[in-house]
Amino acid sequence: MKKVSIIVPMYNEEEAAPLFFEHIEKVINENKNYEFEIVAVNDGSKDNTLSILLEKQKILPHLVVVDLSRNWGHESAVTAGLKEATGDCLIPIDADLQDPPELIPELLKMWEEGYQVVNAQRGNRKKDSSFKKNTAGIYYKLLNHLSSKVKVPYNVANFRLLDRRVADHVIEMQETSRVFRVQVPFLGFKTGTVLFSREERVKGKSKYNIRSMFNLALSSIVSLTTRPLRWSIGVTVFFSCTFLLSAVTELVLYILALNNIVNISNFGFAIWLIINVMLFIACFMFFVLAVISVYLSQAVEDARRRPTVIVNKVYKK
Repeated sequence: MKKVSIIVPMYNEEEAAPLFFEHIEKVINENKNYEFEIVAVNDGSKDNTLSILLEKQKILPHLVVVDLSRNWGHESAVTAGLKEATGDCLIPIDADLQDPPELIPELLKMWEEGYQVVNAQRGNRKKDSSFKKNTAGIYYKLLNHLSSKVKVPYNVANFRLLDRRVADHVIEMQETSRVFRVQVPFLGFKTGTVLFSREERVKGKSKYNIRSMFNLALSSIVSLTTRPLRWSIGVTVFFSCTFLLSAVTELVLYILALNNIVNISNFGFAIWLIINVMLFIACFMFFVLAVISVYLSQAVEDARRRPTVIVNKVYKK
């Protein structure tokens, strides 16, 4: 019998936790052909979340409780759950029921069809505010614009199914700034999608404020690509072309002025010369910055220790 691990990061979810277990237990009871384990990660909650989990564990033998030393953040909590889970496939899911547990059978069905990653994608964002919808759209467009090869699927958060092999590769990634929704697409593998309509949070308050969303966006860009580091190369080329065009133009006009073909004062040429000197200095500074950026971007890639290539399968006769 195949084993399914459901990973639930929780931070101050004492109101939502009982309702979540009601829903997840119903899903488990309706799918007897799988063995389930629930890995609940208490991410340094300051309320009674841990006590509720420990009480639930007394009546739910398949519940594993991981208590973190402090609040490490959602991405770190998911990582802790992945490391502790022992299933043949793993499903991270939030406890607020905005990720519907009832979707799990559909994810498992696609997994059985051979998909190694099954994304749970929001079909729409009607329940979100205009601000959140617009910023989410900008977020995904920016990520995919910056990355030429890795495409982050729109409106897909952490709720998805990972085959054991894919999960192991995610765990092996050693960078400290972890963004799950970027790391999984980076790996590739056969990926399917299940659409769902995201409901409003049932209990409690969302822990994601504007600051959290900004930090997530920043971490996503840093985790996905070193391309911004190389922008200084483009700036260097721009200033160099501007300097050369300005210097050549000034030289030509100065020669024409000496022959009384054009009338430009010495003061005008002096100001223009100062501008050209400033452009030259800017070119030199950006050139140095570009060289540093190239080496720094390579150092970042090496420090991440991500695999340079992943072989899915070798076919031999």
